Amino acid sequence: MRWNPGTLPSLGALALFALALLVVPARSGHAAQVESSGTTLTVIEEEPVAAPTEGATLYLGIETRAKDSRSAQSDAQQSLERLRQGLRAAGVSSANVKVQGYRIGATAQGQESQGFVVVQNVVARIPKADRLGTAIEAAVASGATMVQGTADQFQAPTASERATAVAAAVRAARSDAQAIAAALQEPLGRPQVVSVHLRRVMAPGPSYALLVQVSFAR
Repeated sequence: MRWNPGTLPSLGALALFALALLVVPARSGHAAQVESSGTTLTVIEEEPVAAPTEGATLYLGIETRAKDSRSAQSDAQQSLERLRQGLRAAGVSSANVKVQGYRIGATAQGQESQGFVVVQNVVARIPKADRLGTAIEAAVASGATMVQGTADQFQAPTASERATAVAAAVRAARSDAQAIAAALQEPLGRPQVVSVHLRRVMAPGPSYALLVQVSFAR
């Protein structure tokens, strides 16, 4: 809390103001800052905005072995098709499943040939990040021997999501201001939205937050 230059409050008003801060109902996921001058009461609310990720990327490896080169490559093609079918059943189209690496080599133990091994590196684009877990399960069930998934960056909230968050922040600011004014036994005038600021939140949880500053005449 900071008091802006203006009419200095009495000790009694300070005590009532401290009481007001105690009785303002806590709202999970919100943060508020209160400033006051002789003529205005300003509340700054932070409203979280859930912004889901747009998609995800799945990095896969398929390893197949056979006694000869031709059989190893044929088996590798069948393994790739099984993987495509499994991912397709999980909602990933075959057009979004690409082979980005293909390696074949002979294997041996000592001087004795053990056949051939084919390793395919596959990248799958997942249209929705919430399908990543399902796609990973499908890939493993379809024969993938290496699986790594990463979610894309959070997308910015839509205009509708922003509007909802602004409305919630303004309601919270009014609630806080009314509680403070009641404790101070002062009237509360009409509100005015001073600023709205969208900021990125790096901590886990909602990826964005709206800072809304609302001033009330006293």
